[in-house]
Amino acid sequence: MPLRPELQAVLQTLLADSAAEGTVSLDDIGAALGSRAVTPDEIDGMMAELEAAGRSIVGPEGGGTARLKRVLDEARALTSTGRRPTLALLSARTGLTSEEVRQALALAKVMQR
Repeated sequence: MPLRPELQAVLQTLLADSAAEGTVSLDDIGAALGSRAVTPDEIDGMMAELEAAGRSIVGPEGGGTARLKRVLDEARALTSTGRRPTLALLSARTGLTSEEVRQALALAKVMQR
């Protein structure tokens, strides 16, 4: 399945940014996707394209999984009390910036594949 044009642009950026090292981290993918709505199939397609272009996909760097755990723990806690886990609320409860919360949620999407 071909990627949507906006995801094709993200893919091209990831390819250009990783040309020298030949690796793309899950953090890089999460950061590049930002808050875009992406399906697991689209993430699979993007990763397949990266690998087909000779890139290796590596685990998260810089505490990506630690941030992810904090965000998911808070989201579950909020949901269990009937509150909707909004970006602002997750940011306030985790002490992370809105961008860090977005990246953690994007990482969760990447890891669902």
